Amino acid sequence: MQSRIKVWYKSVGVQRVAHAARWAVTLDGRALQTPAKSPLELPTEAMAWAVAMEWQAQGKFLQPYTMPLMKLATTSIDQVPSIRPQMASSMLRTMHTDVVALRADAEDEPELAAKEAAAYDPLISWLADAEGVQLNATSSLVPPAAAAAAARLLGAADDWTLAALDSVTGSCKSFVLALALYRRRLSARETDLWGEVEAGHDLDRADLQVRVIDCPATDASLVHGGW
Repeated sequence: MQSRIKVWYKSVGVQRVAHAARWAVTLDGRALQTPAKSPLELPTEAMAWAVAMEWQAQGKFLQPYTMPLMKLATTSIDQVPSIRPQMASSMLRTMHTDVVALRADAEDEPELAAKEAAAYDPLISWLADAEGVQLNATSSLVPPAAAAAAARLLGAADDWTLAALDSVTGSCKSFVLALALYRRRLSARETDLWGEVEAGHDLDRADLQVRVIDCPATDASLVHGGW
């Protein structure tokens, strides 16, 4: 069993990184580093303060599971640069079973099919119009053009955006929902959409509450403002 780490610091702060549009979190005046000993430099001041609040909220012992933005930050800095292709490939694979595209059979489950159409058809239209990714409802295969368009989107994303999208895609099992959340096309608190409609896809509402709805990684303004 891993031993718990006792909180050793007295103060938490934020400071701008010299000669860079980055912000650092400080513990007792010393800037944090990542596990790989890289400087923990955040892309926005808002994210720096959000990470700082995670450290400030710790009790007698550190509880890493209560620090999702700290995890996102260290992943973005230490891991994403060397595994971008694998992350993008993983997200693209989810499109083949994306809950937004794969629907219940209208003859077998007409009520669920109607709920899915009402919830997801507007997202499919938005995805095509705003992002240039054309998905087909009820199809089990992603059109090659849609996959290529999605790959271009991910290729243009910076490491922070890619890490956030990957985290949310894994939680809600949908690249489309993750992108819609990130673009603020969809609110993370639209629980009726996930709780009722996706019940047919074995998604656990309580898990979504913890990992997506309450996760600040879904707030694009924290990690990046311009993608």
